[in-house]
Amino acid sequence: MRTRTAFTGLLGLSLLLGCNRDKPQDDTANPEADTDADTDADTDTDSDADADTDTDTDEAAPVELVIAADGDTDITTRDTLAFSVVLVYDDGSEVDHTADAAVSSSDESVLRVYTAGVGQPLDAGSGQLLASWTEDDATFEDTLDFSVSLSPATAGDLVINEVLADATVDGDPNGDGSLDATEDEFVEIANVADATVDLSGVTLVENDLPYLPRHTFAEGTVLRAGEAIVVFGGGDVSALGGDNVSFVVADNDDPGTAYGLALTNEGDTLTLVAADGTTTITSLSWGTAGDGSVPAVSDASIVLDPDVWGDTWVDHRDVDGSIGDYSPGTWTDGSPFEGPDARYGARR
Repeated sequence: MRTRTAFTGLLGLSLLLGCNRDKPQDDTANPEADTDADTDADTDTDSDADADTDTDTDEAAPVELVIAADGDTDITTRDTLAFSVVLVYDDGSEVDHTADAAVSSSDESVLRVYTAGVGQPLDAGSGQLLASWTEDDATFEDTLDFSVSLSPATAGDLVINEVLADATVDGDPNGDGSLDATEDEFVEIANVADATVDLSGVTLVENDLPYLPRHTFAEGTVLRAGEAIVVFGGGDVSALGGDNVSFVVADNDDPGTAYGLALTNEGDTLTLVAADGTTTITSLSWGTAGDGSVPAVSDASIVLDPDVWGDTWVDHRDVDGSIGDYSPGTWTDGSPFEGPDARYGARR
């Protein structure tokens, strides 16, 4: 009985000790789990906070708009003023807004923006381009100074579009209320250059009076792209008007009797000579004075078909849509000359 009791007591003690030895291993595992969890949580929280902080710090703000020329700002009417518009940010970065910034000229009679990034000169003068851009409820602006000088007319800039040599026509071509075969003669000249040209000192020379130009254009006579000017033999042209056209009376040094334009109905040659006195800008021969390709016409004018850009001169009455015997200051069908807005605006 004693032996059995002792054995039973030893067995219980062994079991109790075994249980106590297992507990430290369990206690050791739990702190590792807590540490990992805490570390992961802390790391995630810190990373999220850092990411938010970095994002806020990296957002750049606009500070300045800059319009700058891509070349010279002192140009002639044969040039264009190329420019760019950029928005500068406080981190030094830039965004190009040339295509969509608002850009205007302080004097659109001198220079106008028809195409983004290009200033088109129209006349002599100076001014500023003003660029503006709005972002984040703030408007940024900058200016660019420019100056334009006139370029003289030279070979190929002009074309003789219409000539009325036989002015014994119905109506009153120069509009002064008086029918006169000399004064009602006219020559219509169009600018086919892609630029404004200065006609100051340009002469209109008739074949039979080479040393007495039929007309000398006055100082300050300017013809913009797409415009025309009509020179009459005489009379008063103040009643005439139209879009993109001007009218003048022949200014010459005829001694005694004024010959006007002195055009010969059967055939003649007219030449536009540049202000240098030697350069031929353009010329036209018709009837007996030419090679037969341009007819001599009675009781009507000869005109380019199509107007301005054609290569054949015909009887005004034979052109489709013609308004009659002649059309000084308009196209054959009565439409106005296109002018610079139509010429340059077509590029948009």
